[in-house]
Amino acid sequence: MLVVVAVVVLVAVSLGVGTLAAHWPFWRRAWQWHVSATGWPAGIEGATQVLRGGTGLPALDIHADAQLATVASGGATRALLLARRDGSVAAWFAPGTDVHSQVDWRGLTSLVLVPLYAQLAGEHPGLLDMPVGAWLADWSKDRRGAITPRQLFWQLSGLPAGDFQPLNPFGARAALASGPDFARAALRWQPVWPPGSHFEESPVNAQLLALLAAKLDGARFVDVLQHRLWSRIAADEALAMLDHRRGDMAAHCCLRASLGDWLRIALLLATDGRNGGAVPWPPQFAAQLATASPVHAGYGLGFQLQSAAPDRPLLVAASTGRLLMIAPRAAAVLLWVGEGAPPPGLADLLP
Repeated sequence: MLVVVAVVVLVAVSLGVGTLAAHWPFWRRAWQWHVSATGWPAGIEGATQVLRGGTGLPALDIHADAQLATVASGGATRALLLARRDGSVAAWFAPGTDVHSQVDWRGLTSLVLVPLYAQLAGEHPGLLDMPVGAWLADWSKDRRGAITPRQLFWQLSGLPAGDFQPLNPFGARAALASGPDFARAALRWQPVWPPGSHFEESPVNAQLLALLAAKLDGARFVDVLQHRLWSRIAADEALAMLDHRRGDMAAHCCLRASLGDWLRIALLLATDGRNGGAVPWPPQFAAQLATASPVHAGYGLGFQLQSAAPDRPLLVAASTGRLLMIAPRAAAVLLWVGEGAPPPGLADLLP
C-alpha cells in the first residue's frame, strides 16, 4: 500500500513539475503583470523580436521649447513633444531622455494597425467592411465570423474586455497578456453582444486585426509590420513582444520604440499619408479615422474623438502614462510620456 501511494505521489508531482515547466514562459510574464503597481510592468521578459528601421530618413528638427517646459513641470513628465508636418519638433525632455529613447508604448501599440490597414484597404477594396470569417477558418461558421475589421477598430466587435486576472492560466485575458499563444487566445474569445451593437474597448480587437493582417499577407504579423511600416518610416530599432520564440507578436500592447519613431507614425496619420510615397496610402483614408461609429460618438477608427471646435476634431489615444493627440486640420501631433496623469491643458498646445 505504501509503495502504491508513493508511486501515485511521484507521478502527480512529476505531472505538476512538467506542466509548470511547459508553461514557464506564461508564469514569468504573468507574475510581472501581477506585481506591477501601475498595471504595466517596467519590463516584460520572454521572447522578443527586433524591428529594424530604414535608412536615409530625414531627421526630425528638435528644439527646446520654454512653454512645453512650463507645462511639463506640472506633472511626472518624461517627454513632451509637439511636432508639425515639416518635421519640426518643439520638445521638453527629462534628464536622460532624448528623441531616440525607447519607451514601452503599452496600449498605444495598437496604433500601428492604422497605417497597415490603410495599405491593406488600398489593395483589398471594401476590406474594412468584409466579415472576418472569410479569412479566419475557425470562425467561418461561427457568429463571430460576421465581425468586420471596421467594427474591430470601432470597438464594436461584441467581444468583451474581460476580467484581467494575470495568474489565471485559464483566463483569456491572461493568455492574451502572457502567452504562450496569442492567436489561440484571441480566437477562443467569446462574444457577449452581437457585432456592431455595443461599445467596449477590448484588447482582443487589436490582436484579431493583427491576425487578419497576417492572413492577408501570408506572413507573421511581426514580419508584416517590419516590411510594410517599420523599414519604410522608422529610423530606430524597436522591440516587439512575441508569445513564444518565432511566434506571434502582441498587437494590443508592449511594443518598445523610440519617441522619434512614434512621432513619425503619428505625423503619417496627421498628414493623411503624405510622406513622399514611403507608405502606400489611399486618398482621404485619414478622414475615416475621425468618423464616429453609429453606436459611440466619441470613438472613431482606432481613436477617441475630441473636438477643439466643430470643424476641428482631435484624434486621441491614451494609455497609462502615455497620451497622443493628433490635429488633422493642422497636421500637428502632441505626445506626452510620463507617470500618472498627464498635465492639464495639453490640447491647448496644439495649433
